[in-house]
Amino acid sequence: MNKQRIILFLLLSAALWGLPRRAAAQIFAVRANALAVCSATLNAGAEAALTDNWSLELSGYWNPVKTASLSMNFHAVQLGGRYWFYESFVGHFLGQHLTYVGYDLGSRTKRYKGHACGLGVSYGYAWMLSKRWNVAVEGGIGIYRTKDTQRDPTVSDWDVEYIRHARRWVLAPSRLEVAVCYLF
Repeated sequence: MNKQRIILFLLLSAALWGLPRRAAAQIFAVRANALAVCSATLNAGAEAALTDNWSLELSGYWNPVKTASLSMNFHAVQLGGRYWFYESFVGHFLGQHLTYVGYDLGSRTKRYKGHACGLGVSYGYAWMLSKRWNVAVEGGIGIYRTKDTQRDPTVSDWDVEYIRHARRWVLAPSRLEVAVCYLF
């Protein structure tokens, strides 16, 4: 009888030793995407844990760059949910998100102005750095319905300009993120 208790104690100790660390019950997070900042895009995100394994996330992006030769002007909003395999804000997760983007993109020869709506899926991993900080890496793909106008900005006001209106489905990256998060 005593030998069985010792074996059971050792098995339970080994099982508990292998468990990852818990996040100490944080339920809110705010974050900034470091990759978006590198492209002069202002962004912020907020996330709330709904259960131990589900969280709801809202992110906003805005890029004000618009010059005579280059335009990267856009604004975007993403609303999504994440399923965490261990617990919210720790470890592996799968995500799904809805996206709206309004854009004015182009160069000296072509400009695209319009909007896109779509949905996507993603996969990521979050590392706990301390009780309040973590770093999350996420990548995803999505399908978008775009409606835009293409025009040639080199045409003068006196010439006849050819403007093309387009509606199309696009399969594109929907999320590429290295986020620094503060947990509440």
